[in-house]
Amino acid sequence: MGNRKQSKQQKHRFSEWLSRRRKENKANSQENIHQSNNPTPKLEEPPIKGAQTTEQSDLTGSSQPPNPRPTSSIGDRPAESSETTAPESDLWSRAYQELDENSRKWILGTSELKPGSGKQWTADLITVVREREEEYKGSTPKLKIGDREIIWRDYANKTVTWLVTIGDIAVNLAPAPSPIIWSALKVFMKTNVAQCEDLVAIFGCAEKVLRVMRQGAVYEIVYLQDAHSSDATEYLKDVLLNLYKALLQLLSHALERLNEGQGRQFLHALISPGKGAELVSTLSNHEHRLSMAIQACGAVQLQEHQNLLQSLSAPLRRIDENVKNLVEHLQEKSLDEALDYISAIPIGKHHFEKRDTRAPETCEWLLKHRKFLEWEESSCSSTLWLQGSIGAGKSYLTSKVIDRYFFDNEAQAKNDEGFAYFYCSRSDAVRRDPKSVYQSYIRQLAQINHYPTGMHKSVFDLCRKAKKEQRELSISECKAALSELLKSYPRTTLVLDALDECEVDARKEIVLVLRSLATDAERPVKVYIASRKEPDIERNLGSGNLIEIGTSDNKGDIEKYIEQEMTRFGEEWESVSQGVREEVKSTITDQSDGMFRWAYLQWEQLKKFKTDQSILERLGKLPKSLEHAYDEIYSQNEGYELAILQRAVKWVLCAAEPLSNDVLLWAIRLEAQTDSKAEAALTLSSPITQSTLESICCNLIVRDSQLEVWKFPHASAAEYFEGRHKDWTGKAHEDVAILLISHLIDCYSEWRIPQWNKDSGLPSCELDLDDYLNLKHPLQDYASRFWAWHARSTSDYHRVSSILKRFLRAAGPENPSSQQYQIWCRHMHQKGIDYLPRLYFNDLFPAEISIFGICALGLHTLLEGWWDKDIDVSLVNKERMDLLSIAAGYGHRSLCSDLIDHGSDINRSLQSDYGSALAEAFMFEQVETAIFLLDKGCNPDIYVKGQSLLCFAVLHARWSVEMLLKAGADPNIQCQSCSYGCALETAARWGRIDSAKALIKYGANVNLVPTSGWEEFGSPLAAAAYEGSLECIKLLIDHGANVNAQLEHGYYGSALAAAASGESLECIKLLLEYGANVNERLSHGDYGSALGAALYGWYDGIEIVKYLVEDAGADASILSSSPKISRDTPERWTLPKARYLVEGGHVQASVLADLGLPV
Repeated sequence: MGNRKQSKQQKHRFSEWLSRRRKENKANSQENIHQSNNPTPKLEEPPIKGAQTTEQSDLTGSSQPPNPRPTSSIGDRPAESSETTAPESDLWSRAYQELDENSRKWILGTSELKPGSGKQWTADLITVVREREEEYKGSTPKLKIGDREIIWRDYANKTVTWLVTIGDIAVNLAPAPSPIIWSALKVFMKTNVAQCEDLVAIFGCAEKVLRVMRQGAVYEIVYLQDAHSSDATEYLKDVLLNLYKALLQLLSHALERLNEGQGRQFLHALISPGKGAELVSTLSNHEHRLSMAIQACGAVQLQEHQNLLQSLSAPLRRIDENVKNLVEHLQEKSLDEALDYISAIPIGKHHFEKRDTRAPETCEWLLKHRKFLEWEESSCSSTLWLQGSIGAGKSYLTSKVIDRYFFDNEAQAKNDEGFAYFYCSRSDAVRRDPKSVYQSYIRQLAQINHYPTGMHKSVFDLCRKAKKEQRELSISECKAALSELLKSYPRTTLVLDALDECEVDARKEIVLVLRSLATDAERPVKVYIASRKEPDIERNLGSGNLIEIGTSDNKGDIEKYIEQEMTRFGEEWESVSQGVREEVKSTITDQSDGMFRWAYLQWEQLKKFKTDQSILERLGKLPKSLEHAYDEIYSQNEGYELAILQRAVKWVLCAAEPLSNDVLLWAIRLEAQTDSKAEAALTLSSPITQSTLESICCNLIVRDSQLEVWKFPHASAAEYFEGRHKDWTGKAHEDVAILLISHLIDCYSEWRIPQWNKDSGLPSCELDLDDYLNLKHPLQDYASRFWAWHARSTSDYHRVSSILKRFLRAAGPENPSSQQYQIWCRHMHQKGIDYLPRLYFNDLFPAEISIFGICALGLHTLLEGWWDKDIDVSLVNKERMDLLSIAAGYGHRSLCSDLIDHGSDINRSLQSDYGSALAEAFMFEQVETAIFLLDKGCNPDIYVKGQSLLCFAVLHARWSVEMLLKAGADPNIQCQSCSYGCALETAARWGRIDSAKALIKYGANVNLVPTSGWEEFGSPLAAAAYEGSLECIKLLIDHGANVNAQLEHGYYGSALAAAASGESLECIKLLLEYGANVNERLSHGDYGSALGAALYGWYDGIEIVKYLVEDAGADASILSSSPKISRDTPERWTLPKARYLVEGGHVQASVLADLGLPV
C-alpha cells in the first residue's frame, strides 16, 4: 500500500514538473526571439588552473561572486596526467552557480581549482584522510554518539573506499565529477579541529557526500550520457542538479557547525537523520526523489550499464592498505596443508547446496530490508538476528546474504575486509561443535583477499607450532587467533546459520564468544545469526547492538517458488487448467504460514496428480502442520520397509559424522540377535540399494549429492522423529553402539596376534566393499573410530555393558585384555593421530591392560563395579602417565573423583610430557576438571619439568592463569630450569598482557631477578622490550619496573639492549622516553651496550643503529669497550651497520676490527 502511495505522489510531482517545464520552455522560446538580435555575454565558469579565467580580483574581491558558465568544456583541456581525463559533469557547474554567495565564495576563495584526472584528485584526498586519521591515532577507538557506540576509524576507511570507487569510475567513464566538488571536499577535510569527534564529523559528512556523488556519476553515465532528450531525462537532470546543490550546501553548512563547536551534534544528525540537521534530512529527501526519477527512465540495454547500476546496491567493502603487511606468502602445497590443518570442513559445498536449490529471484526482500541495511551500513559492531519458525527458509535467506558478500561481488574482490560463514547442521555432530565454528572462521579469515598464495602471518605461525607439537588448535588458541584476526581487517562480517540446531550449551558458548569478540574489537565486527527464536538464544544475545528481523516477509518467496515449479513442471500438467494452477499457488501460499518446508512437501505431493479433479481433491486434504505432513509420509511405509526406515533414521539421527552410501547401506542391514548369555550375535539382512532407500525414506531422509552423504533434509525432520517417535529413537545410541562393538569383535576375530610382530602394524589388505568385515571397509572405519563415542552417549548403560565387557575381556581390567581389543589399539596406532584427532593412541598402551583405554575413553560409567575391581591406581602407561593424569587430560571429571577416592595422589610428579594431572588438564583445556582438581587441594605451585605450573599456564593455557592465582599460586615462584625464569617474564616475552595484568594484580614483583641461570632475558621488562610489546612495557614501568636495571642474567644486560637486539624501534623510543640511559655500559650480557646489541642484532637494515647514534645520542666510542661477541651473527646483517658507523665517522674501523667486524 505504501509503495502505491509513493508512486502516486511521484507521478503527481513529475506531472507538476513537466507542466512547469513546458511553461518555461514556451516563455524561453518567446524570449529567445526577442533576444536573437541582442545577445548577452556568456556566463563565466569557475577558475581552472591552465584554463582561461577572469582576473583573480574579479573572483574573490568583487562584491558580486562570479557565475560559472554551465559547460563541460573543461574535460576537453589537457590534464596534468598521462591518464585520459573523462569530461566533467556540467551539472556540478550549474549547481555551483545556483548556490548562495557565501557558499560560492567558500568554494572558490579557498584554493585554486585545477583540472586533472579523477585518480589524481582521489589520490590527493586519500592522503589527506590518512594524515588526518594519524593525528588522532592515540585516541580511544570508540566514541559514544547518542545511544550508539561507533568505531570512528571506520568512517576514515569508508571515505577512502568511496574515493577509490569514484576514482575507478572517473578513469575511463564520463561524465566525471567536476573539480568544484573535489576542491570543496579537500578544503573541508583539511579543516582544523580540536577534538576527535569533530574529525569524525568531517569524515562522516565526506563519506555521505561521496556516496551520493557516486550515485550521481553512475546515473549520469547510464541515463544521460549520449541519451536523447526526453521528459524523463530532463527531469532526472533537474533532480540531480538539486541533489548536487544540496551536497555543496551540506559541506558549507557542516563547516559552519564545526566552526561553532557543534561537531558532535552534527555527527549525531548524520548518524540519525531527522534528529538535528535540516540539511541532512533535506539530502535524504533529494535521494528519495532521485530513486523515483530513475524509475521513470526505463530499462537499460548495455550490459556495462547494467553492471554499473547493480554495483550501487552492492555493499561497500572497505579498503585498508595496511592489510598487505600481514601476508605470509606460501607455496600452494604449503598453503593448502596449513589451511586444512586448521579446518577441513567443506563450507563451500554446504553453501552451494543451499544456493543451487534456492528458487531464483527469492530472498531479495531481506537485502532491501531497512534493518538489514542499518546493520550493514553502521560504523559500529552489531549483531543481526534473523528469526523464523521451523521450516521458514532461514538457511536460504542466509545463503543470499553469503552471496552478497562473497560470491556475487567477485569484481569487488580487491577489498580488505574479513568475511567468514558457517552452516550449523542437526545432521552433523562436527557442525554443531563450537570449536568447529571457530576453526572454520579462522581458516577463512586467514586467507587474505587478492593474495591467492597468502596467509595471515600470525595464524600460519600458530598452525606451524600446533602441527609441530602434533595436536589440534585449542579452544583458547582459537579465540585468541580470532581476536587477532578481527584487529587486522578494517571490518569483518561473520555469518552463522542454524544456531538453533546446536545443543543448548554449545550455542551459549558460541553466542557469548561472538559477543565478546565483537565487543572487544577495535574495528567493526558484523555478526549475522539465523535461528529460531529460542529463549536461551534470545537471553544470551542480550539487547546491546542487536537488530532483529523476522521471516514474515517470505510469503512472496513461497509464491514465486510455486510459480516457478509449476512452470518447470508444465508438460506434466498439460491437462491442468490455469484456474486450478492459480488455486494451487494461492492455497499453498496462504496455508504455508511462512513455512517454506511445508510448502515444498505439499508441492512434492501435488505434482503426482495430473488432473484438475484430483489436484482439487488433494488441496482439500492438505495437512494442517509440518508435523502432520511428516506423519502422512511416515505412514506410507509398513512391514519390512518401515523397519528399514526406522533403522536408517536411528543411524542418521545419532551418527558421529554424516554417513556415506558405503556405510549406511551396510549399517541398515546389521541385526544383533541376543542369546541367553546376553551376547549379541551379528547377522546380515538382504541388500538395499540407494534408490530403494530413497524411495522408502521419501523426504524424511535424503542423500546429499554435493557431500555424498545421507542426512535429514531439514532440522524439523530430525525433531519430528525425536518427539513423535521417541519410543524407538531414544534407544538409537544403544542400538548403534551394540552393533558397532559386535562388528569390531567379528572383524578383529579374523586376525591373530602371533601373525605379526607385536611392534609392527597390521598385515596389509586390499579394500573389498563386498566384505563389511574387511579392515578397510568404510563401515569398519566408522566402527573403529566411533564405537566408544556411541557407547558413552547411551542413556541405558546396562544394555551396552555386557557387549563392552566381552570386547575388553570379561575377566576384568587388571587381567590381560582380549585380542580383539589389542588389535583395535594397534589398528588405531597404525592409522595415526589424524585418524581420530582427539585421542592420542599412545595413551592406550600397553594394550594388554585395558584400564588405560577405559580411562582415556571414559568408559567407567558403562562398567560400574567392574572397571575398578582390584585396581592399582599407580599404574603408568607407555607415556608414563598414571590413571589420574590420563583421566584429567581427557576431561573425565567424575572418573578423576573416583580415582582420588581409590587413592590416586593428586600431586604426584610424573615423568610424562606434562608431569602431573593438573598440567594435563591445563594443556588440553579441561576447565571443569582443572577446577575440580584445585578444589580437591591440588598444589598450584608444582613444577612441570623444571618449569613452574604458573609459567607453564602463561605459555600454554592463558585461561588458567587467574584460576591458579585465585587458588593460591605464588605469583613470584621461580622456575628451576626455564628460558624465562618466572611467569611474569614469560607473559612479557609473548606479549600476553592479560596474564601480565593478572600476575601484577596478585603481587608479582616487576623487578624480580631470576636465579636459575637458564634465563634468556633477565627481567620481565627486558623480555617485553625484546618482544616489542609496548603495552607490556608501559604496564611494567607504570608498576615500578626499573628501566635502567643492570641485568645479571640473560644475553642483553638491560631492557634497552634487549629492545635494540630485538629490532624494536618503537620500544627503544618508549624506553628512552621513560629515562633509559642510551650510553650505559653494561657489565653483564653479551654486548656491553645498547648500541652493541643493535650492531649484532639479527636483522637487516641500519635504522636502529642510525636512530641510536643520530637521534638518541649514543656515543659510538662505547663500542671500544664492548666484549667480542661469542655468538656468530651473519655478516650480511652486521656489515651494513658497521659500514654506516665507519663511513659516518662515528667510530674507527680498528675498533670494529677488534670486535671481529672488519669493514
